[in-house]
Amino acid sequence: MTLVPNEIEIRNARSSTRRTVENARQGEVTAALLRAALVGHTGIVVALLNSGNDVNAEDKEGRTALMESAFGGHLDTVEALLERGANVNAKDKDGWTALMEASSKGFTGIVRSLLSGGADVNARNKNGRAAASVAAKKHPEITKLLRNAGSKFSACD
Repeated sequence: MTLVPNEIEIRNARSSTRRTVENARQGEVTAALLRAALVGHTGIVVALLNSGNDVNAEDKEGRTALMESAFGGHLDTVEALLERGANVNAKDKDGWTALMEASSKGFTGIVRSLLSGGADVNARNKNGRAAASVAAKKHPEITKLLRNAGSKFSACD
């Protein structure tokens, strides 16, 4: 006996296929957005956002364009993302924020910009470390900046 799919099953299959294709396309756009942010292509980031893409889109690790641009040291890109409503306190799967990324790399200008944008200086990652503690050994000027902004953590945290 051969089973013939009914019209509802066919519509459901088509709908599921469309969603799968749309999700794949969205994943590609998110990957492009994060890559552009990481390498500092602010124009591409802005163009992708202006075409309706989510400023807070995440990859499978929970990373956002703001985290990637902070990690890459691209102040113009960070500021463009903040102007477009990027969540300054978003955390990836390890609990890292854009402020932690910039602090660990010694990007003082980006740290200042993130603080001006409302970054939580006392947020902790999954290892219990805050931005001041990830900066402490290599970037004492950033640790001081974070303490002046209200950080309650030290190099020992």
